[in-house]
Amino acid sequence: MNRARRGRPAPSLAAPAAVTDAAQLLAGSQPLYASVATALAAEILDGRRPVGTLLPTEQELCQSFGVSRSTVRQALRRLGELGLVAGAQGVGTRVVADQPRGQYVLAVQSVTDVMGYAARARLEIGGRETVTADALLADRIGCQPGSRWVHVSGLRRPAEGRGIISICDLYIADEFAELAMSDELAATPAYRLIARRRGIAVEAVEQDIGAIALDTAQAAALGVAEGSPGLHIRRQFFAAAGKLIEATTNIHAAAEHFVYSLRLGAPEDA
Repeated sequence: MNRARRGRPAPSLAAPAAVTDAAQLLAGSQPLYASVATALAAEILDGRRPVGTLLPTEQELCQSFGVSRSTVRQALRRLGELGLVAGAQGVGTRVVADQPRGQYVLAVQSVTDVMGYAARARLEIGGRETVTADALLADRIGCQPGSRWVHVSGLRRPAEGRGIISICDLYIADEFAELAMSDELAATPAYRLIARRRGIAVEAVEQDIGAIALDTAQAAALGVAEGSPGLHIRRQFFAAAGKLIEATTNIHAAAEHFVYSLRLGAPEDA
């Protein structure tokens, strides 16, 4: 970690108690950028950096906190995910809100991220049952009719803080039933348990995302009005020879509650 300039003490990176909402959203992150983001969020939430004002430049923030430019950029990206700031090329980073939005941001930067939620999410399991796929289920998860699955239903919640990320349904191939019944499933994706315990790795993932209108039960679980817009995400996890070993569906509330952020590298022909 870089040191602060001699003779110029680095600003405190601890957020005051008055900004516990932001602290909870940023809590649990060990990297230095999270501490920088927390300090900046504290200044925004207690009014030291009012809405409409520009943050210092990246170079100035690097000097103030004694950190690298990449650390500052990660911190600003986190503040953007919380809806506190927005950047504009040639202008800088402007404060756009004085309260973090109540949403979960799934930031995808790699195949691993696409395959499941980050460590800051947990599954609250509501039920488990063995099912035989009829035509409706086969179409829903992309399996063969007559195949057997362990259906695990529950709610996806942030690892820290309150709220619900999604209504989650996991379908795990019946041959891995003992893993589907494991308590580890609350914190570890099924495909990882399968790879760890059985040595069967995922070779491909397919994901479908679609817009839906939330029905009565879905809206009640997610804390929004019936008929509100929602997001349906289906993921299929394939092992060798195209064998489907797990399928999941997640239903999210609209954009103010959930954002799916996809960031990829440069195109191969760039």
